[in-house]
Amino acid sequence: MVRKAIELVGGLKNLNSGKVVLIKPNVNSNDPYPATTNPEVIRSIIKIVKEYKPKRIIVADCSNRNYRPTIESMKNVGIYQVAIQEGAEVIGLEDIGWENIKTEKAINWPYGIEITSILKQIDYLISVPVIKTHYIATYSMAIKNSVGLISDKSRSFLHSYGEPKFGNMLAEINLIHPPDFIILDGTKAFVTGGPFTGEVKQPNIIIATSDIIAADAIGLAILKYLGTTKNIEEKSIWEQQQIKRAIEIGLGISNANQIIIHDENINEISQIKKFLFE
Repeated sequence: MVRKAIELVGGLKNLNSGKVVLIKPNVNSNDPYPATTNPEVIRSIIKIVKEYKPKRIIVADCSNRNYRPTIESMKNVGIYQVAIQEGAEVIGLEDIGWENIKTEKAINWPYGIEITSILKQIDYLISVPVIKTHYIATYSMAIKNSVGLISDKSRSFLHSYGEPKFGNMLAEINLIHPPDFIILDGTKAFVTGGPFTGEVKQPNIIIATSDIIAADAIGLAILKYLGTTKNIEEKSIWEQQQIKRAIEIGLGISNANQIIIHDENINEISQIKKFLFE
């Protein structure tokens, strides 16, 4: 499914040989997927990236401080093992160091954002979030996956606010180093609860795109199709705060008409797609 999804959108856009590739899963905790990214999805991505002849492949994240070292959480969920088996490096970002970066559009981060210094070493960032609901953020997908790149100091500042500022801040993190490609793991999904536990359904879908807003919009449409929380079901996808702010700061597409869906063997695609236009 991962290979087919990437093929349907024309491959890993702008990934050439000799590049340093960072694969960033969701390993916020040591809970099995869909709390974290499916390790077999990570395995498939590594195999495909190797075909582009990169200089290095790094699998890295920074877990919630209660689930560190991140490497141990990666071992608990199986991501460490598949990465090592496939020849990738594995890094817990808490061991790398941070750099404070200010960017003009990040108006909700007046003191700047402390973000992992590993971003200076890489050429290509692949974000691999999960389709899931989240009790604070409403949902957690591609936009929110960037939280694993920031320091505890910045996370504490982020979590000192509620909506709408919280969603605005999530979007603005991605101004510093937006992902070059997103592979959204919908092999399983939380339709309630999250980020650690929740009601699980199994859409068995992989979404591949180079547009972070499109990734979240499709993920939300899938949650609406599956049946999910009121905060998602009763609000337009385009009114979700993370997406609204991401559009305002130019991170990607701005409306449903700009999404072109290439699917294979998804019988429910027309029903999923209609939620984009509500």
